[in-house]
Amino acid sequence: MGNPAQTLLALFVFLLASITVFPFGKTGSSIYYTSVSFFMAALFLSSYGKGFAKGLSYLRLNPRRKDLPGLFLWGIAALAVSISVTAAATVALYFLGYLDAGLVGEKIASLPALALVLAFTIAPVGEEALFRGYLFRKISDKSSSWILGALLSSAIFASLHLLYGSVAEIIVAFLIALVFCAFTQKTGSLIPAIIAHSTFNFLSIVSTVFL
Repeated sequence: MGNPAQTLLALFVFLLASITVFPFGKTGSSIYYTSVSFFMAALFLSSYGKGFAKGLSYLRLNPRRKDLPGLFLWGIAALAVSISVTAAATVALYFLGYLDAGLVGEKIASLPALALVLAFTIAPVGEEALFRGYLFRKISDKSSSWILGALLSSAIFASLHLLYGSVAEIIVAFLIALVFCAFTQKTGSLIPAIIAHSTFNFLSIVSTVFL
């Protein structure tokens, strides 16, 4: 894992900077620390006994520079599919009488600007690293089935959205997670999922707060 002293120093500086910029108790800080915790947990679990470089490789976060343009396009494709799936689910939930997305909109609209920015910058990276980078791959490897890995990791991801109190939010989160798993499996990289997740969150926030 490199020089232990350098690693500890880097972690100390990182924590000090985090506490300075995002002091505990400040509105929006919980999103930051939750996202960082997700990423650090994924990196630690994937790196344990192997080193950070192999950990990042396991999480599919080590793209080659020449592959980045293609991965960006895959990210746009993942975003398009995510929006289409969300639209279809919204129509279905409306006719079934379960469209309660207004609850989510109220929570989003009540968040401070800092929390909203973190929701489409830091949060998607942490969530993708843990759920699609680590859990999806670990379950897929153990079960020899990426479909099972996608279903289980997506169910766990969707369960985190219970706090919104919205059936629609949980269902949509599950479906979008499946889309991200499929694109991660297809490309062998987490980059498309991160791009799609970040942009999807950004568009959701803009449509909720400003439209």
